[in-house]
Amino acid sequence: MKSIITFIAVAFLSFNAVAEVNNSQKQALIDLYNATNGAEWNNTWDLNADVSTWYGVRVVNNTVVGLNLSMNNLRGQLPESLGNLESLVTLEMFFNKLQGTIPSSIGNLKNLKVLVLNGNLLDGKLPESIYQLNKLEQLMLTSNNLSGSLSDKLENLSNLQVLNLFDNNINGELPLAVLKLQNLKELNLSNNEMYGALPEGLNAMPNLKSIALAQNNFDNNTDGYALNKFESKTTIASNE
Repeated sequence: MKSIITFIAVAFLSFNAVAEVNNSQKQALIDLYNATNGAEWNNTWDLNADVSTWYGVRVVNNTVVGLNLSMNNLRGQLPESLGNLESLVTLEMFFNKLQGTIPSSIGNLKNLKVLVLNGNLLDGKLPESIYQLNKLEQLMLTSNNLSGSLSDKLENLSNLQVLNLFDNNINGELPLAVLKLQNLKELNLSNNEMYGALPEGLNAMPNLKSIALAQNNFDNNTDGYALNKFESKTTIASNE
């Protein structure tokens, strides 16, 4: 009896040792590797090794939950299959040379809390699907070439704490939907092409501690705004 228990225990441990993420997730990572010149990354992957050993990949219970390839010389376009990493909680690829549009499949990442793609060459509009990420807490896309306007669907991002789109080509008005983001702590839309009147009540949002809207074309008339609320933190100045 003892030998049978020992055999079962050894077999169980052996199974766990070789267990790996499912084929869909692994293929999504391989697609990313191939689409962004993985062989030339600063820290590359051995595609024959277990996924859990790959640089920047966090695996929990045989599921990819984190991906951080920041400052790793990624060059190319994000593949649509990125959306197959449906259990991702964090996705960080800042300071690379990613180009093209953000894939619409980003909306499949329903568990995503952190999306950081700062300092790349991304262009085009934000995909509508990005507003489906209602668990998102940080959306940081600064210093890219993103264009288009922000959608009223912004209000769907009810858990958002940081919205940072500084240094892009975002245009249009700041939607009233921003007032629905009651958890928002940081709003940075500086150095874009936005215009129109700022939503009344913006500076009364309960958790907003930092706001930066400079270098846009917002109306000069800011009557009703307690600008000194942000005086020691950042600026609400719109045209200077």
